[in-house]
Amino acid sequence: MLREKYIVKRIVNNNIVIAENYKGQEVVAIGKGLGFRKSKYDTVFQNEVMKTYVLVDGSNKGQILSLFEQIPFEIIELTQRIIDMAQKELNVKFNVNLIVALSDHINFSVNQYKAGFDLPTLVNEEVKRFYKEEYQVGKKAIKMINETLNISLKDDESTSIAFHLITATEKRSNRDSLKIMKGVNEIIQIVEDNFSVKLNEDSLAYSRFIIHLKFFMKTILFEEIKEKNDTLASLASQLTKEYDKANRCVDKIAAFVLENYNYQLSDEDRLYLVIHIVRILEQPQ
Repeated sequence: MLREKYIVKRIVNNNIVIAENYKGQEVVAIGKGLGFRKSKYDTVFQNEVMKTYVLVDGSNKGQILSLFEQIPFEIIELTQRIIDMAQKELNVKFNVNLIVALSDHINFSVNQYKAGFDLPTLVNEEVKRFYKEEYQVGKKAIKMINETLNISLKDDESTSIAFHLITATEKRSNRDSLKIMKGVNEIIQIVEDNFSVKLNEDSLAYSRFIIHLKFFMKTILFEEIKEKNDTLASLASQLTKEYDKANRCVDKIAAFVLENYNYQLSDEDRLYLVIHIVRILEQPQ
């Protein structure tokens, strides 16, 4: 029974309270009418709560509470439905900051729409190309928003929703996610220019290549350099001789990342880039 109740510490509004759970953790508890006629030290039961979020002490704690106070409960409730749908569709667990960031974004977009402003949205082709599943979830989210609120947000807004999902999944800032996508896009462009082809974005080989490039860019941007592996060096040497055209393309990628990111390709990097390029070129374009 202890796990099924919370002790109120502060009323945020009629639908949100700050409470203490059975572990002694401070949480944001959300539920329709949850804060109505409640006082400090009152008990809130689990069946009254739609969702709880553990509050972590930090500089953004006040900002989070302020946003919860300003955003209508209808938007918060809708945002949680979108997050639940996205977690099921993408089979991921988002970090707790997503409810705040996404509900704030949706609230802003809805207010701009109702005010008659047609502001440009994050129409980012990299999102559509490299995060297709998140983009499709973004489209579903826009449909949910429009049907629930009886409005007509444009489909372009799907990329903005998808971008919030990407950032929350990868636990990186928007700026970091953009850096990853920019690097992936530039490497894809090097490959397409080198072979004078337009890669088939619907092929399995392309999807695998994109996944590899995302991890590759994360290594370049955020992780330490790997140790030298003699076995991989031998394999890379053998493979680059066998696939000379792919290797020359990798030389261009190596020059690009060295110039722009001061990163020297490892034998492992070279090996896997050659393998993916060979695979993707074997697919019908």
